[in-house]
Amino acid sequence: MGDARAGKLTIGDSVIETPNLFPVVNFYGGGTENSVYGGGIHRTVKEFMIGADRIGGDDAYAKFFDAVMTSVSSLTDYNVSKERYADYVYEPIKEREVFSPFNGVIFLDSGGFKFLNNESLDGSDFQEDIDQAKVFEIQKRMGGDIIVNLDHPITPSDTHEERLEKARKTGKNIEIFLDLSDEYTGARYLTLHGYNYSMMDAFLTEITDYVSAEKLRSSFDGIALGSLVPMKDNRSALIDAVIDCHEVLHDWGFDKLPLHVLGISSRAVPLLVALGVDTFDSSTYLQNAINGGYFLSLMETVNVNEANFDECDCPVCSSQHMRRWMRGNAPYKKDMLGPVAMHNLIIQKREIEEVRQRVKSGDSSSLVEYIEGTVAQDKPTRESAHRVVNHSLGGYFQ
Repeated sequence: MGDARAGKLTIGDSVIETPNLFPVVNFYGGGTENSVYGGGIHRTVKEFMIGADRIGGDDAYAKFFDAVMTSVSSLTDYNVSKERYADYVYEPIKEREVFSPFNGVIFLDSGGFKFLNNESLDGSDFQEDIDQAKVFEIQKRMGGDIIVNLDHPITPSDTHEERLEKARKTGKNIEIFLDLSDEYTGARYLTLHGYNYSMMDAFLTEITDYVSAEKLRSSFDGIALGSLVPMKDNRSALIDAVIDCHEVLHDWGFDKLPLHVLGISSRAVPLLVALGVDTFDSSTYLQNAINGGYFLSLMETVNVNEANFDECDCPVCSSQHMRRWMRGNAPYKKDMLGPVAMHNLIIQKREIEEVRQRVKSGDSSSLVEYIEGTVAQDKPTRESAHRVVNHSLGGYFQ
């Protein structure tokens, strides 16, 4: 339908429907197996993921974790000891008993954005130098289903020469990454950076000094578009980047590969789906919950203290146990906010499902109707919504 597309992404024995949203999950947050490896609110989210007894042993939440995003760089977010770090990378995530109920796809990011200014993992009593070989070793140990090369993301303030230098550094890493991961059984995604056609074309030109275009096309299973997080609230710039990305991918022969946009979701999702993006990742469900934000829809948020749980039929709001926790009658703050995060994720995943079904219907007017009734009602986004409809869905007067 226009540029929008729906399908299935198959990785090993796992199959997920697209378009889809990968929630950010921190599997290791300073704790032990007994605490689901800790992480404050992340721990409570993981308890939903595995149907832990603390949240009532309910397995109704597993389907919302059909695919998740995590990062190599998150391993020492909680300033862990060297021994704790060694435990975290000792065994693949899905082979650990505590995570055995989880069977989703793990997209394991290289952490390039975080490593941009400090190329190391810092714990409480150790420092681990990070390079492409080390990142791949960790990705393999943790068992990522989708992995990416260690990249050097650009920033809006970079000069032209600085962007080219980052592309060259990324190109060197790609050459190493492909050699090391030649027999890797998971999917490999190529990171792509740039805000417009010219920048992305220049990026690909630089990296092909290290790996030929033919090898890139035959070796990678998908494209991960990065460097857009600093522009996440600039809808016009996001749309420009995705439209230009599709043109570049077509011209370089990558247009058959699935396209993942790193770190962007929420209100931009329907527009990016209409432009042909297949998957996204985001922590907004969790970040909003930390600030007390309870999603009424993709477009509307209220403070959890003002929420009427009777108006939501999700498993969280249907549970008296979870309602008490969200009202503050919980052992810890994370247990008050964790259910809010889970509710927020369900709202986002349901919206994705709604958009997916409209794309699958093949009727572009159905997706246009959705965009008009949601993102186009938001004044700052209205112009961008109309632009996407006209560019990718045949316009209003077809």
